[in-house]
Amino acid sequence: MQKTRSQFKDFCIHIFSHVRPNATLLSVREYRNNWHEVSNLSVCFHASYLNAVRRAKVIIEKFATTDSVLVEAQAELLSSFGMTLAGNNPLYTCAGVYEDIPGADGKPIPGIKLHINQDLVHINAMKIRKKVLTPGIYPDTQSSQKTIAKRFLRSKTPLAHWVQFKLEPLRFSELAVQKMRIKGK
Repeated sequence: MQKTRSQFKDFCIHIFSHVRPNATLLSVREYRNNWHEVSNLSVCFHASYLNAVRRAKVIIEKFATTDSVLVEAQAELLSSFGMTLAGNNPLYTCAGVYEDIPGADGKPIPGIKLHINQDLVHINAMKIRKKVLTPGIYPDTQSSQKTIAKRFLRSKTPLAHWVQFKLEPLRFSELAVQKMRIKGK
């Protein structure tokens, strides 16, 4: 019997509400992203995004450069990190988009949110390993020099390994966490 999207979401929430709250390894097999790349992922679930931002801030502060584009990109990243850590980043565009999912103890489950409009569970985690099985078809972009510089600087930080993916039926083969499994296909 095929589960409805709502039943699938409820099952995912049930599984995650029973995962211990400390950093936990989670594996996803044959995940297909929006650009049709298929990969196997291992992530550290329940990792702290704010700790990753704190560490990124320290790394970027120590980055020495005289290149004017990198200096400008560095200043903008540091400003953004500072606002994020203060809890008032106006560049954050997801306010009101996600809702916390309570665990068995009634507290929000770290690392997962319900996307209100999509009615899908989204996972945020630190990527440990990724093996691309089928390359995706990515659009060409016309990024500015400063955007390229920001990507370069961010690639030197833990934020380069921060991933988000959505749990949707048929988007992945299987997710495994603490001896529990969610079948996607």
